Amino acid sequence: MQKIFFPLVAMMLILSCCGCKTTKKSTGGEQYPLVGTQWNLAAIEGTEVSNDFALRPFITFDTAGAIHGSLGCNSFFGEYSVNKKHKMTIEFQGATKRLCQQMGVERMFMKALKYDITRYEIKGNELLIFAGDNEVMRFIGVDLGKVE
Repeated sequence: MQKIFFPLVAMMLILSCCGCKTTKKSTGGEQYPLVGTQWNLAAIEGTEVSNDFALRPFITFDTAGAIHGSLGCNSFFGEYSVNKKHKMTIEFQGATKRLCQQMGVERMFMKALKYDITRYEIKGNELLIFAGDNEVMRFIGVDLGKVE
C-alpha cells in the first residue's frame, strides 16, 4: 500500500501545480509577446499612420506560422518564421480586393509586407520590423483578449 501511496501523492502534487496560474499586474511597460497580440500599425518607413480608417491596419502572428490582419480596408494573410535570434521572414500570400476611398496607407503596408524582412524587435508594447538596418514598420501591441 505504501509503495502506491507516495507515488500517487507525488503525482497529484505535480498535476495540481501544473494547473496553477499566476497573474501579473500590468505596469504599462511590459513586453507583449509576438504571438497572442494584435499589432496595430503605427508607422511605415518612418511615416506615422493615422487612425481614420474603416478598420485599423494590424497584423497578428499565430503559433502555426501564419499571419493575418487588415491593410485598413482589405484583409491579408501569409506566413512567417522566426528564430531565437529574432531573425524573421514574412511571406505575403494574398489579400481581398475591395476598393476603398483611402488606399495610400494600404498600398504602403502591402508593399512593406513584401520587403525582404530580416529581423524584429519587441520593446515594451512596440513591435519593430526591419529590412536590413532599416526600420520598415512599427506596431503598437494590444492584447487579443482586449480587442473589440
